[in-house]
Amino acid sequence: MTTSATQRAQRAAHGSDDSEPSWSDAYARFLSGSLSNAQKTLQLYQQSLECVASGRLPPTIFQEYYPRFVQRHGAAYGERLSQLFAGFMGRFAELNKRNAAFPADGDDAVPPPVFEAGDPARWLEQYAEYAGKLNARAVKAYRRQLDQVAEGALSPEDAQRNVSEDMSRGLEHSLRDAGQLYLQLLLELDGLRGRFEGEYLAGILALAADPSQAEVTAVVLEAPAGGVAFQSFTLENTTDAPMPVRYMATEVRRMDGVGQAFAPKVMIAPEVLELAPGEAATIRLSMPLEADRFEVGIPYVGFLYVMDEGERRVDLQLRIVASAAAPKQEG
Repeated sequence: MTTSATQRAQRAAHGSDDSEPSWSDAYARFLSGSLSNAQKTLQLYQQSLECVASGRLPPTIFQEYYPRFVQRHGAAYGERLSQLFAGFMGRFAELNKRNAAFPADGDDAVPPPVFEAGDPARWLEQYAEYAGKLNARAVKAYRRQLDQVAEGALSPEDAQRNVSEDMSRGLEHSLRDAGQLYLQLLLELDGLRGRFEGEYLAGILALAADPSQAEVTAVVLEAPAGGVAFQSFTLENTTDAPMPVRYMATEVRRMDGVGQAFAPKVMIAPEVLELAPGEAATIRLSMPLEADRFEVGIPYVGFLYVMDEGERRVDLQLRIVASAAAPKQEG
């Protein structure tokens, strides 16, 4: 058996023969999965709109609920996204190994690098080294054929034909496998997006079923356009352990959903706070109502989360209104 025939047999043993599903089959599976996800999302969205139309939910529920949903589930979805890319990078490395020249007996195995989401730059360095080892192994495999030619065991024509066949078949397998690999990644990403949207809309529908879940503490910030709005509230530690306090403000936008959201200039005092068990403190909140961002008389909404080191403790809905500036008194 020639080297080329041996490599073809090894490719078949690794699951890379012509019996594998075609690229068109993989694309059809991707379209089918994507359509299924879209249909589920559309159904939940229509149910949410029906709740708004019937008055069971306010028209602003989508922008009001989204920051709370991200706060609760954003970290979990970020971790899942990292896992998807880690799996893709690992399969990508295995793909290059499978489509590279196969080693002869006695050649050292070249294990692919393991992708770690926390240090992607390190993986790129390891992958460059890995690719270099695969190339060196390929050169060694082709050199063996040249040695066979020099020994008279293989004719130059056969050696040239073997190399040509290997390159053409390798390109065919690489393109097919890479296309299926990318489609699989797209399908997994679309599935993750579908789950994210599904849980978001399901959370909104749960608020319609139990309106008490939607209750949050509202903080009204009002001042003349161009001025500074002030507000304060009291926070008490009702646990039996010290509670470090931290804050996170979301973007704000018009309550009617018109226009783009933007990050407000929120100032909080004290910036650093730790409450002893049973201790209470007054939190002072201020926000400049810039005239080029806040339209006069238009209510804006955002959220301020007051949290300990673990779970969120208090949701504060910021309702912001810039009033008309008082006319200047003539002297």
